[in-house]
Amino acid sequence: MSSATYSGDLPLRRLLTVAMWMLGVLIFGTFGYWMVEGWSLPDCFYMTVITISTVGYEEINELTQQGRWFTSGLIFISLVSMTGWTAMLTSFIVGSDLNGHFQRRRTARMIDSMKNHTIVCGTGLMANAVVERLMQKRHPVVLIDPDEDKLNAMKAKFRRLEILCGSPTNELILAKANVMAASHVVAATDSEVDNLLIGITCKDLGTNISVIAESNDVTIANRMRKTGIDEVISPSQLGGQRVMDLILA
Repeated sequence: MSSATYSGDLPLRRLLTVAMWMLGVLIFGTFGYWMVEGWSLPDCFYMTVITISTVGYEEINELTQQGRWFTSGLIFISLVSMTGWTAMLTSFIVGSDLNGHFQRRRTARMIDSMKNHTIVCGTGLMANAVVERLMQKRHPVVLIDPDEDKLNAMKAKFRRLEILCGSPTNELILAKANVMAASHVVAATDSEVDNLLIGITCKDLGTNISVIAESNDVTIANRMRKTGIDEVISPSQLGGQRVMDLILA
């Protein structure tokens, strides 16, 4: 389990722990009144609820001295429990919702302010290599991929990297990446068909953006060139060419 997943699950685990504690207090109070006062279980349950909720209703039956001592202890336990429940509920809501909302807003503002940046689509070997080298040159990059875990891993590695979770073939996702102001789009997903679609979408937007696509399939590579994609990169062919140069040198 990654540290990001663990830290995200921790508030929920604490909230569930407090909820189980509250349930235990409710059961304890119900059977406590049943043993001390001898009332029916529905009456004991009702008395426990109005006691731990501190609503101030009158007692359903007159309490004995032992019952008053038990009620006093139950009130103290319930106050501590309700305080913990309220704190954990607030922490869970703020931690899981507001933080994510503010992070998304910050990312959107950062991307909207970018100019002449590069949009990298995918998190494969080629995409990672491109991002790493651009980050070394402090070039602004927006990384798009539907796998949130992979995006978060890249973000942890490169703090200046901006990430967007979604399909890069979606025109709306490309718009969120501020594609109209970008200088380059690198289509390097695991699907060569998707790389083709990304190139077509970018060219249909009517911008002067330069599109670089990855493809090891000759047929798809030819289609990419026909659609106006500026450069088609074949890692396997480049590797083969390099090996041949080494052999024949």
